[in-house]
Amino acid sequence: MGLVDFDALLFDPVHTVLGEAATLTLDDTAGTTVELSALDETSGVEVLEGPSIATIRPAATVRTSELAEKGIAVADLAGAALTLNGKDWTVISHHYLPTPKGETQAQLRLILEEG
Repeated sequence: MGLVDFDALLFDPVHTVLGEAATLTLDDTAGTTVELSALDETSGVEVLEGPSIATIRPAATVRTSELAEKGIAVADLAGAALTLNGKDWTVISHHYLPTPKGETQAQLRLILEEG
C-alpha cells in the first residue's frame, strides 16, 4: 500500500474550491509569466523571523506540482511578481508547508510585500 496522493486527494480540491487565479512573473531576463492557482493569505500569516520572533506577513500558498508543470523552479521565485485578486505583490521569500510526500508534492508559502 502506497502513501496518500496529497495532490489528488487534498491540494487539488482545496485549490479548486478556495484557490484564486494568479499571475506569476519571474524576475528574469525573459519575463517568464505563468497563470496558476494560489490561496490568498495576503491578510497575513504568522512567519518566524529569527530564532523565536514571529511577525504577521502577507502570503500566498501555491502547489509545487503546479509550479513544476509550468516549468517554474522554486529557486527562481525570489523577486518574482505575483498578481492576486487585482493587487501586485513581490515574492520576498518562501518556505515549504509540511507534507509527508516531500517537496515534489507539497505546498509552498510565498511571503509577499506590496508592489
